[in-house]
Amino acid sequence: MGIIPRSVSEGKQAVQFNAQVTEFPGCVVATRQVIELKLDNCLIGYKMLVSRTRKGPWRHFLGRMREIETLIKDRHGDAVPETDDAFIYLECICNLLFVEYRDDFIEHALNWGRRWYPWASQVQLEEVAYERTKVNYAPLAADALAHMLRLTYEERKRLRIRTIGACDVTKRQRGQIQKKLRRLRDCERKRQKRREDGKKSRAEYLASSLSAAKPWEFFGICRRTWEKRGKPDPHVDSSYVAI
Repeated sequence: MGIIPRSVSEGKQAVQFNAQVTEFPGCVVATRQVIELKLDNCLIGYKMLVSRTRKGPWRHFLGRMREIETLIKDRHGDAVPETDDAFIYLECICNLLFVEYRDDFIEHALNWGRRWYPWASQVQLEEVAYERTKVNYAPLAADALAHMLRLTYEERKRLRIRTIGACDVTKRQRGQIQKKLRRLRDCERKRQKRREDGKKSRAEYLASSLSAAKPWEFFGICRRTWEKRGKPDPHVDSSYVAI
């Protein structure tokens, strides 16, 4: 935590504190600014502004790691239980970290493993982690990662996962689904705007249209003849007799 020297400007003094909290390099920077509120020479209070800014561009692999953790919490809670396929999450994390950090990924992978596998021994975690160093792994595609995690489209949609695909719906199919959903959202937004502008819905318009009322049938004539005769209203011109 560092302190920036106090600055005086037109009766207001500001003290800014900068703090950086990261699990991995370049993750998040949190900045707090405290402003002293003065009336002439009297201090009347303080105002704290909290803003969050990113240090550098958004990192894709960090987003994927967070979504894997979200999936773990939804499936298992605060820790992965001891099962035959428990280490599928650690294998995916090791792949992401290895592609990002290469030879320096081991410590990050072990720290992550200790957090989510409290029952696992150091040897078990190292065995999974060092397996990544035997082959020069390329970044996993979204669908390949989904197949490793057995992530279904229903889970993906419910947890709002964006950087990982789905094992039961292809990328092309997901694009078609999103296109349909986007079209429905656009239609709903336009429908809401028409309502706010006081316009009738299609159902209301048809219910009150001439095609539904058919006033010419009251006079025993066709619509074209009824229009030629000035569109008489059956409720007003009830004494009208068709010739």
